[in-house]
Amino acid sequence: MVNRDPGRGGELVALIDTRTPAHAELVVWDRPYQVPEDTNVVMNATSIGLFPDVDGRLEIVADSLLPHMIVADVIPNPPRTALIRDAEARGCVALDGLGMLVNQGVISIELWTGVVADPAVMRQKVDSLFSPTKLPKGAGEC
Repeated sequence: MVNRDPGRGGELVALIDTRTPAHAELVVWDRPYQVPEDTNVVMNATSIGLFPDVDGRLEIVADSLLPHMIVADVIPNPPRTALIRDAEARGCVALDGLGMLVNQGVISIELWTGVVADPAVMRQKVDSLFSPTKLPKGAGEC
């Protein structure tokens, strides 16, 4: 767990260690982070890069993202964050925040209405909403 705030990061590590079979360790993020080579999954769960601050960039050494890694970003807007672009450029499997947004919507619709929504249809609609021709000038760009 990499976190700038040792207190908050420590709380997350404790939750992972006590409520899951996984083991977590805290790394205080006080400089550009070099992702260890044996990392399998990199996930950004910060708001860095979220619209309207689309120029935000995580302090990750981009060259430390390797092709065997899965890189996920929870940011839905813009879907192609700097992290996603860096990961794709280095051959990683990149997962944008739209997948999370769509699946939250699927679960919400089912809980609210009892109707099971088709995530493929929802993803198609969200992708069309984020197409460059439908966004306000500057939105969705990094």
